[in-house]
Amino acid sequence: MLNGNLFNAIGALIFGAVVGLIGVLFHNAYQPVGILLALLTTAVGINFAGQLFGARKFKLIAGIAWLAVALRAGTYGLSNEILIISNLYGNIFLLGGVLFATIAVFKKS
Repeated sequence: MLNGNLFNAIGALIFGAVVGLIGVLFHNAYQPVGILLALLTTAVGINFAGQLFGARKFKLIAGIAWLAVALRAGTYGLSNEILIISNLYGNIFLLGGVLFATIAVFKKS
């Protein structure tokens, strides 16, 4: 029988990926409000993952999933499309998002 922690880890992984996707879609839209929404979503979402799934390790899993989505969106795809371009908002999203996710992971719940 599968352990409940496995389901929580998978849930945290999916939750972190969704938070990352929301940030990727908002960071360059509706400037400058979009970057604020993207960073706020990152900070609140990673922190909420720990509360939702019950442990700090699940915040770390959600943060890693967020980072994987953000890094994939910042690299060129098969047809040379890129979602996080190297402009002010893209750089703020990547650096600020990593900072906010790290703070959320190490913050006591």
